[in-house]
Amino acid sequence: MNRIAEHLRHVYKTAFEIEPTWILQSAAVRQKWIDQAQSTNLWLADNDARKASFIYREAWQRGLKTTYYLHTLNKSSIDNAHRDRKKGSPQSTEGEIKACSLEAMCNGDECEACQ
Repeated sequence: MNRIAEHLRHVYKTAFEIEPTWILQSAAVRQKWIDQAQSTNLWLADNDARKASFIYREAWQRGLKTTYYLHTLNKSSIDNAHRDRKKGSPQSTEGEIKACSLEAMCNGDECEACQ
């Protein structure tokens, strides 16, 4: 991200940097000219259930017929351990490598996806 000039980062934002309420407002304005429904994707930088609930209620109040996907940035240390293991990162502990999913970690097993 530091490779991109500041004035360009201000103009060209990533989906996670745009306020979801603005996306919903834009979709609501377009909605009245669409016969069926539009698939509205939403992006949240935080894994926050309260924000997600607010966004879905706002979509309903604005009259959107549907939302499609809610994308969030990955904040889970378990998922990060799984990603680090695939990269062969030396910072992954033996426990993280052996149990990279929550269920596997709780049961002391190895993740099915990594076997």
